[in-house]
Amino acid sequence: MAEPARAEPGPLRSIAALLAIALALVYLSNVGQGTFELVPDAAPLFGNLDEVVASLVLFWGSLTLFGRRRS
Repeated sequence: MAEPARAEPGPLRSIAALLAIALALVYLSNVGQGTFELVPDAAPLFGNLDEVVASLVLFWGSLTLFGRRRS
């Protein structure tokens, strides 16, 4: 079964991806040195979920902007 061709992202999706990448990089770079955390890292089972979500957002934004397009 053939994969459907991915269309070029529109201008709004590209802007959203750029904004998502910027916010994820700022959050992951720990600019506030731990003063602003959505979930404290010491919380059992949930401590690193905010970093996981930020990484997924970074991955989505990168795929949206720089993913290979098949024709």
